[in-house]
Amino acid sequence: MIEVVIIEDEQLAARELEKMLLNLRPDQIQITAHLENVKDAVKYLSSHKPDLIFMDIHLGDGNSFGIFDKISVDSPLIFTTAYDQYAIQAFKQNSVDYLLKPIDPDDLEMALQKFEKTYQNKESIDLSSLQQSLNHLVAGNAYQERFMVSLGDRLCSLEVDKIAYFMADGKSLYLFGLDGHRYLCDGTLSSLESKLDPKRFFRINRKFMVSYASIIDMHYYSKTRIKLNLKPDQAECIDAIVSQDRCNDFKRWLND
Repeated sequence: MIEVVIIEDEQLAARELEKMLLNLRPDQIQITAHLENVKDAVKYLSSHKPDLIFMDIHLGDGNSFGIFDKISVDSPLIFTTAYDQYAIQAFKQNSVDYLLKPIDPDDLEMALQKFEKTYQNKESIDLSSLQQSLNHLVAGNAYQERFMVSLGDRLCSLEVDKIAYFMADGKSLYLFGLDGHRYLCDGTLSSLESKLDPKRFFRINRKFMVSYASIIDMHYYSKTRIKLNLKPDQAECIDAIVSQDRCNDFKRWLND
């Protein structure tokens, strides 16, 4: 039995990956842990050595290489990411592979076959080289290109240029597409700030992060606040008001 650990802060993505793994290797794979952040991964991997780790690059409390700064990890790694594939070609080396979200079952099958060969040959992982690749990725200002979302019981992936805005509602985060659909997605507005291109998206208050493409027009709501008219025009847009402490930054963003 192959013991697999999934390190992923997006619950939808983690559940979908687990489902595909168990469909592809129903009698061979056992998911032993699902970890959502660097802290929990360090704690778990300090006392466990899984046969294979699926690891997202960006986690809720930092990038996944923070794990390797604290402990030694000898297990084969397969990275999962929503970043453009050309920006991370360097990750596809040694016993390490990467899968672009949303994960295609055929790509997952190929990655598993590569792992099975690697696992049998006990090849080593060049973490130093991978760290350099990650540094290059960060230095190049690569931002997330697509988001996995759910609409009822249906999962789909939405490209960034089709996103109008994000809205936080209690513990839930919703993504509104320019097509008018509202989707449930993982994460928080704070976690999105490092994943989205700041030239295209701006967080106007505690509830909304908007894309430039979603703004129809705007007017002063008070002396220190700005009201936005957004597309698609949903009932929730009544709260699309740039907060007082964000107004100056918002004006600079519009003029950038």
